[in-house]
Amino acid sequence: MGDLADNSSRAASAAVPLRMRVVWGFGGLADNFLFNTLTALGTLVYVNHFKLSPLLAGLALALPRIVDALTDPWVGNWSDNTRTRFGRRRPFMLVGVLASAVVLPLLWMPLGAETAGNTWYSNLPFLHLVVMGSVLACTYTLFVIPYTALGYELTTDYDERTKVLAWRMYIGLAGSLAAGWLFRLVAADRFPDLATGAVWVSVGVAGIVVVSGLIPTFGCKETVPRETAPPLRFWAAWRSTLANRAFLILFLAYVTIIIALFSAQSIAPLLLQHHVFGGSEKALGSFLGWMGTLAVGLSYVSLWLIAKIAARTGKRGGMLAGLGLVLAGTVAGFWAMDPRWPWLLYVTGAVSFLGMQGCWLLVSSMVADVCDEDELQTGRRREGMFSAVVGFALKAAQGITFGIGGYLATRAGYDAQSVAANGLDAETAGRMKVYLVGFQALGLALALVAMAFYPISRQSAAETRRRLTERMGNGDRPHGNRC
Repeated sequence: MGDLADNSSRAASAAVPLRMRVVWGFGGLADNFLFNTLTALGTLVYVNHFKLSPLLAGLALALPRIVDALTDPWVGNWSDNTRTRFGRRRPFMLVGVLASAVVLPLLWMPLGAETAGNTWYSNLPFLHLVVMGSVLACTYTLFVIPYTALGYELTTDYDERTKVLAWRMYIGLAGSLAAGWLFRLVAADRFPDLATGAVWVSVGVAGIVVVSGLIPTFGCKETVPRETAPPLRFWAAWRSTLANRAFLILFLAYVTIIIALFSAQSIAPLLLQHHVFGGSEKALGSFLGWMGTLAVGLSYVSLWLIAKIAARTGKRGGMLAGLGLVLAGTVAGFWAMDPRWPWLLYVTGAVSFLGMQGCWLLVSSMVADVCDEDELQTGRRREGMFSAVVGFALKAAQGITFGIGGYLATRAGYDAQSVAANGLDAETAGRMKVYLVGFQALGLALALVAMAFYPISRQSAAETRRRLTERMGNGDRPHGNRC
């Protein structure tokens, strides 16, 4: 009974006010738009309008993600070691969100579009997408890595972390909802072509990014924690991060999930447009919009459902349940991708959506627990580096899968010029489905196996906090940030 009272007291002291959760959570809207805009439009605009091959478009989208991934750890470690009167995180966030808003519309303005059929080194649309996408990757990193670290620092309680970090998703999911409709807006009759539509839609997105990104930048106040150890140099910080067993397991599982899911980005839109919807851009745009709307609605259910499971079984149990739902929906999608019953895609998608968003939430919450374990071992607070390595995993894996998706489409026999003239034949469509679903299912199954070995439980997390409190001498360490 005494232990229960102590736990309740600690949880109450670690509670984060609603206003703080909301102010910080608004940054999730900027994050979602910055991450999803290029993903939602890149393949469809550059293949359909600029006539790049799926392989070349996939490569053009993959390279900026690799750049993005490589810059994440540098920015994370830099942020951890920064000391200014404005805090460690907010100066980076301010520069990152403003610069990203400027770059977004420039993604769709390549010169020399008539060279789209040339080899890569003389293909100006390809080169433009690589360069401008890489610039956006760097500016996005400056915002999102410090912003994520800011959220990890808001509370020290095992279950409260899940509740706090969920607000990034509660608000940010509006960006996912809008992203689902972006291509439908771009393909609207009011625009003369897809490239023009993408420019003007991106201008509107940029305005939303600025407003939502500045709310946590100016609304959250930081206090720099007192460090007892000297700052770590970059490579030492990287090695120390991956030496944490719990984080390494989480990292490997996360990478396989991303590779599995994002392999669809370069192949699924082409398969849906030309096989399920008979080549219609508007039909595809409407489907993506409605599917995105369904995804957002069920994502809120997923956040509640998976968090509820995690509260009962621990975060590992919640992750296993969520991944199981995603895997089941993915496998069933093989039979749903058929022009005879396109409505079935909504059913199989719904099964996956019930698990997916909850998994993303628990990954963030688990990383915050890992930061406590790391502090116990090293004496340092390194939320920036841990969030950066998670960002590295996300973006490097996504970059790989842009290339994989484009390769799989080309390997299956997809040719943009031939499809434009004759449509997509059933044999090629069948191969595309096998490659897509098979690759995704394998990755998700491997992630399930990895997560079964994740070691941090509610009990071990509480013991870590107890030992950190003893080390501080006078109660729990104060929260680093407030809003």
